[in-house]
Amino acid sequence: MRIRTVKTKSGSFAIQVVSKHHGKLTVHKHIGSYRSEREKTRLIFEANLFIRDHDTIQQSLWQQEEEKESLRPTGVKITQSQPLFLYRLLSYTYDRLGLNVLGDEVVKDLIVARIYQPVSKRETVDVLADSFGKTYSLKTVYRHLKQATDHGLKEKFQTALINFAKESLHDNLQLVFYDVTTLAFDSQARKGLKDFGFSKDHRFQDVQIVIGLVINRDGFPLYFDVFNGHTFEGKTFLSVVEQVKTLLNTPHLIVVADAAMISRINIEELDKRDIGFIVGARLANLSNKLQTQISGEVSSVDLKTTTVTYLEHRLICQYSTSRAAKDRSDREKQIEKAKTIISSPSRISNRFRFVKAINGKYKVNVTLIEKAKLLEGIKGYLTNTDLTETEVIERYHDLWKIEKDFRITKSDLEARPIFLQLDKTITAHLIIVFTGLAISRFLETETGMSIRHILKVAQKVLTHKITILKTGEVGFVETTVEDQTLCGQLKKLRILGH
Repeated sequence: MRIRTVKTKSGSFAIQVVSKHHGKLTVHKHIGSYRSEREKTRLIFEANLFIRDHDTIQQSLWQQEEEKESLRPTGVKITQSQPLFLYRLLSYTYDRLGLNVLGDEVVKDLIVARIYQPVSKRETVDVLADSFGKTYSLKTVYRHLKQATDHGLKEKFQTALINFAKESLHDNLQLVFYDVTTLAFDSQARKGLKDFGFSKDHRFQDVQIVIGLVINRDGFPLYFDVFNGHTFEGKTFLSVVEQVKTLLNTPHLIVVADAAMISRINIEELDKRDIGFIVGARLANLSNKLQTQISGEVSSVDLKTTTVTYLEHRLICQYSTSRAAKDRSDREKQIEKAKTIISSPSRISNRFRFVKAINGKYKVNVTLIEKAKLLEGIKGYLTNTDLTETEVIERYHDLWKIEKDFRITKSDLEARPIFLQLDKTITAHLIIVFTGLAISRFLETETGMSIRHILKVAQKVLTHKITILKTGEVGFVETTVEDQTLCGQLKKLRILGH
């Protein structure tokens, strides 16, 4: 029960005793109306008396509090409660992935803290001290991080993760996935890696960097690289693939990437280097003859495929009814937008797909609309492999896992916005985030829980420091969890090494 104040029809105010259960409000007693503060005080007093005499739930709670007081031990005190179970879980996973190759506890703790509570380096020092009892000065943190990066931290971590994927995840790493994303800075100053470019986060007003990420089929990260913010993503493809092939030491490597990576030059270079690829194809760039052929062969039949030759390789095309519905909806919206915008020429830009200029006048591009109709619902996959049509399409669709990695990087690990200035400190920040991603993805795969939920569950178990007042003895005890669902989830985490 609680006290509620309501306005009456006469313009005065009334005091009521109410309760709410499953969204339904019940008025237990209308205490009375008031027009002055004195009357209001008297009515509230009466309402409290009514609640005391009639609210059995409230009485039960008061009784429980009195019982708690009587049961509270007077000979001990709890001086500290910390999520050390969570720290041990993340620390053990770090070691298990082979990341302790550097032997630097400060770097390890920075990565643990990034997963647990991603904040600035200055705030991380406080988090480590308050939550895990790890005391470092800010100067110590920066010194260790600089030393580690100078001694090849990125390369050592990447090698460790690749070895772990081969030996412990039993992945021959003949199939990898590549994509890029952008990370923005809280700045507009161009310097070094920081530059303006096409932002995937729609932060075009800020400078950014481009990040290339390589993962295995399970979404486990193997390699990353950083590029100037103005770099076109297709330009990153060859250099990253070449680096990855050398690191993986895989003679028959197949790389899966989206359509932005495709170009005639890239395809020719991949062929020269004997690297297999599966990439999305831009069907709008095909000749009218080839477009018509593909459209006729799939015949708007759901999931029907056809294979044609393009750029001297197999182009596998598949029609999807659901994709066609989305394409049709998008096309109709763009046509309406084109018709609207033509009436205001000053607002026209290359952002409007179906608008074209003829003799200085703007019109709806009917030819382009007809081409869009022809390709509606069709997706193309270009490959130089011997995989079947079904295998090529399935492997390409596994690219969603790298998108998930980017979401974890940006949301759970809060990789951006970046506030750093120097290229070296920016790279160090990315190494911490990349390693945090590897630990997070491994835990997710092993437990079937998201990293956010894993943290929530692990933090339920606190380590309490207890001091016996009479003797001064100090002991430690963990929180006892009785909820069966929670116990089952904690068991999964304990199996990982606790």
